[in-house]
Amino acid sequence: MRGVIRTERLTLHVLPAALVARLVEGDLEGARALDPPYEITEETFADDAGVLARRHKQLTADPTEEPWLLRAAVLAGSRQVAGRIGFHAPPDDEGVVEVGYSVAPNHRKQGLATEMVAGMLGWASEHGAVACLASVSPDNVASLATIKRLGFVKVGEQMDEEDGLEWVHRRDLR
Repeated sequence: MRGVIRTERLTLHVLPAALVARLVEGDLEGARALDPPYEITEETFADDAGVLARRHKQLTADPTEEPWLLRAAVLAGSRQVAGRIGFHAPPDDEGVVEVGYSVAPNHRKQGLATEMVAGMLGWASEHGAVACLASVSPDNVASLATIKRLGFVKVGEQMDEEDGLEWVHRRDLR
């Protein structure tokens, strides 16, 4: 279940718990010493401190969640990380997951977010998820376009403590 997800231009690699722990500690040398199949630079996960901390806490509590939580999106045939993607948790009791993703600034506007999400949705469906949520800020035009392309439909709104107002979208996977 842990395997690499391959799309046309990307490979989506699980971030193992030990690597997430090093990144949370700010120990880039220790992270590199784990020899992941992608480069780790100062910029690789620079904007992901909050996500990494949340996922580290989850992995500490339940290591079996690892394949669901966080993946590096690596340009095929390279070691260059173009973004990250994962679910907030494994499927809930109803089989629903929620996706989160980001694309590195120098890789935006190339359709990589759509490709990343599509790859994860296919994998999630194969592993028991029946639907996926995506919570997006109303002013995040790029992300709204990405999920619209993938068939997500707005089902509500919520206030997020960190991000403020979000529109909640859903897509059935079956």
